[in-house]
Amino acid sequence: MALDVSLSRKEVLTSLIVGLSTAALPAAALGQGTPPVPAPQGTEPVKVDPNLVTLDDLKAVAKISGLTFTDEELKEVLDSVRSDREAYAHVRAMPIKETTSVPLAFVPNGGGTRVGSRVEAKASPTKGFTRPSRDEDVAFLSIRELGHLLRTRQITSVELTRIYLSRLKQYGDALQCVVTLTEDLAISQAEEADRELRTRTDRGPLHGIPYGAKDLFATKGILTTWGADPYATQVPNYDAAAIERLRAAGAVLVAKTSLGSLAMGDVWHKGVTKNPWNPKQGSSGSSAGSASATAAGLIAFGIGTETSGSIMSPSLRCRVTGLRPSFGRVSRFGAMELSYSLDKVGPLCREAEDCALVLAALCGADPRDPSAVDRPFEYPAKVDLKKVKVGWAGPADRMADDPAVKRLRDLGVAVEAIKLTPFPNELYAILNVEAGSAFDAFTRTDLIHQLKNSSWPQTFRGSRFVPGVEYLQAMRARTIAQQKFEQEFGDFDAILGTGIGGTAFAHANFGGYPSILIPMGDDGSGNSVGRALIGRLYGEDRLIVLAKALQDGFDYHHRRPSLSP
Repeated sequence: MALDVSLSRKEVLTSLIVGLSTAALPAAALGQGTPPVPAPQGTEPVKVDPNLVTLDDLKAVAKISGLTFTDEELKEVLDSVRSDREAYAHVRAMPIKETTSVPLAFVPNGGGTRVGSRVEAKASPTKGFTRPSRDEDVAFLSIRELGHLLRTRQITSVELTRIYLSRLKQYGDALQCVVTLTEDLAISQAEEADRELRTRTDRGPLHGIPYGAKDLFATKGILTTWGADPYATQVPNYDAAAIERLRAAGAVLVAKTSLGSLAMGDVWHKGVTKNPWNPKQGSSGSSAGSASATAAGLIAFGIGTETSGSIMSPSLRCRVTGLRPSFGRVSRFGAMELSYSLDKVGPLCREAEDCALVLAALCGADPRDPSAVDRPFEYPAKVDLKKVKVGWAGPADRMADDPAVKRLRDLGVAVEAIKLTPFPNELYAILNVEAGSAFDAFTRTDLIHQLKNSSWPQTFRGSRFVPGVEYLQAMRARTIAQQKFEQEFGDFDAILGTGIGGTAFAHANFGGYPSILIPMGDDGSGNSVGRALIGRLYGEDRLIVLAKALQDGFDYHHRRPSLSP
């Protein structure tokens, strides 16, 4: 869920700290406030409580916040501020768990217009497809191809699971993409899948398919470390919603995959997750391990989360097909919370159609996540590509020669440049404040000093310097930005951008729009290249059809990295 945008975390933080919350401001934090009044000779000196909020403290708050109040105006609120600070202490003492939701649910741009709850996804036919002779070739097959082999009895789920477990053991440490192997659970789930498939009990396209889950999804009785030293021994007593739904779909959990510490970047408490295509590079973050393991053929697909680039960026770096669904499409219950209004759950796969098969198993409302909604999803959707219009959000001088643009135009898709108002980067304050809230208790304990190689401590502490009013004003400004983006989206069916989305990335991410990353090889210097398609809210089915049509014009998703030492 970490930031993977052009601004560095330090730059974002520096530009966004615009105010100071008195909730975290004892007088000592700003010097000593008003000094003691000199006592007359022969009397006891007047004692002043060093933690008492003073007029000088309020002046400092106003100054940092860029506000101008008179002394008289500040004196009028002094008692209220002191009283509020006592209330803050009482709230902090309450047992607020990480699973406690905020009673305000972010709704993307009015919630979209699609109603209903029908969800169905079918894999394309693979008639005549036979099992490759080498296990390595089996490991790189798509979900639909593996499903065909399972249903035609050319392979069992136990055999397939052992292939992936063997590869995880062989390459997982070198790539630093695995936190925990779930071998016993995987074999048990695979045996159950085989029994059911033999009796023609078919749970759907994922039945018997091994996968890896980002290690911020709670797994009952299994380590869930969040990639960070302070949580390295954490073992939940429940499963996350995504884990529950994949189990119900018959998928087989073979590994908990690495993530950047507390969902930032690709550095976790045991190392740096590698890009299998170029091990000198990290895999980007924060769904680092899911992307790396999928690219290396260690799992059939991975599950990740995104707050601001954490599915799209590692998918680009590791050259896999990653889908960031619409906000609220998938329940986040049991996933480490970072940003209440930005966190999303999605799949990282080999090809676009695989993303559809996984999404169908994951999506739907959940009373434990107020943001999760029921919306229809039917794949394959009926789409006449000759009636589709796509906006180009990449460099204007590159549109005519861009291979993705050429492919879409060859299919009859109309591609035109789209003009977007620059995204107001000040709104990243929303992410920082929500992250600071999610990790407030952590920040106020010594545990935070155990967090290494991370800039989160600065961000968590810095979030305390953003007043509540400014946070809510930023959320209101976000509403305006969403409305403007929807207006400029106009009659386009999708937006195509370079990398993780070009100029449309931040708009789509903060607006909750779905996006899919299509790998497009490399630039000749070992740097990965890709294109992102952004769709309409809850329009993943149409978006994936368009992505598949684009992807099928190339063979990048069929290529595999060399894993030799």
